[in-house]
Amino acid sequence: MPRAPDQQNAPVAQNGVIITRPPPGLAPTMAAVAGLGWQPIAASMLHVEPLSLAPDTSRPDAIVLTSGQAIAAINRPAWHDVPCYVVGHATGARARVAGFTHVATAAGTADDLAALLRATLPARGRLLLAVGRGYGRDMAQALRAEGFRVMRRCVYAVRPGQRLPTQAAQALGAGQVAAILFYSTRTAQAFLAALTATQAGLLGQVVAVAMSAGVANALATVPAWRDIRVAARPDQAAMLACLGNP
Repeated sequence: MPRAPDQQNAPVAQNGVIITRPPPGLAPTMAAVAGLGWQPIAASMLHVEPLSLAPDTSRPDAIVLTSGQAIAAINRPAWHDVPCYVVGHATGARARVAGFTHVATAAGTADDLAALLRATLPARGRLLLAVGRGYGRDMAQALRAEGFRVMRRCVYAVRPGQRLPTQAAQALGAGQVAAILFYSTRTAQAFLAALTATQAGLLGQVVAVAMSAGVANALATVPAWRDIRVAARPDQAAMLACLGNP
């Protein structure tokens, strides 16, 4: 009588996609990747700690956000009518849901955001630049040099993960990962730093999908990738187009 096939020796489907971004963007990206027919695998490589904005922070002429992570700290009902300038469409959508009524959206990068401010705020008003700890210094200096009064406030802190989450590590080790999505340079750096030598050796079968050329440059420090693809625009729709279907 024929013996049943050994399940441990059966071919492994390579349809897993590791998503390295932190919440709250992680969940909608997981859903979008699943909608394309892939198996999404959560692997947040940055851990975000909210920080408080000082209660006596004065009302700005405009709020500037380089990340949606800052929205919780600056979400004061009395400020909902303050013009809010954000880096991209996802952050803009979150700002509107939070209650901000005047949201202007840049094309996806900090440079795009600075250009939007220069084009639409000729009066050089007082800006609240709400960022993560260690972020936004160059942008604040550049805007000040152009006459803006910038209050740079750190409203969250980011800590890199020290190792791959268990599910992602297991899927990579089993050859089940086809691609990995990277939405920021720091996420890419944290992911690479967390790899063991064995895990790094497995990347030759994996496609890296980068949101921008800067992210791709960070990934290129490990030459073993099957391929590194760069999204045509720094947004999720372009990232998913770059990923494609299984």
